[in-house]
Parts: sequence; C-alpha cells; structure tokens
Amino acid sequence: MPYINIKLAGEVSREQKAQIAKEITETLERVANKPKPYTYITFEEVAYEDWAIGGQLLDE
Repeated sequence: MPYINIKLAGEVSREQKAQIAKEITETLERVANKPKPYTYITFEEVAYEDWAIGGQLLDE
C-alpha cells in the first residue's frame, strides 16, 4: 500500500491537488503495479515563513 506525503511551500488549489493525486496514482499503477484503491496521498501546505532553503526563509 503506497503512502505518499507531499509537502508544498505555499498553497495550491483543490483542482491542482486533484490533478497531482490523479497523476501520481496513475504512475504508481503503471510503473509499480500498485492498485489505485490502495494508494494514499496527503498534502501539507507549509507557509513560506516556515520553509527555508540554503539558510534563507522563502518569504524573505
């Protein structure tokens, strides 16, 4: 049973999440032979002020 946790800086729309979930699920089915009903995906939207790259917060 695949479990995928996607963390994103900032927000994405419901429609974008639906498309991402659809495409990842289809890829796992096609490449890894994992049945769609057993693929779980969660989304975590992280505020830019709570995410840093290279020592810099993304909201700077």
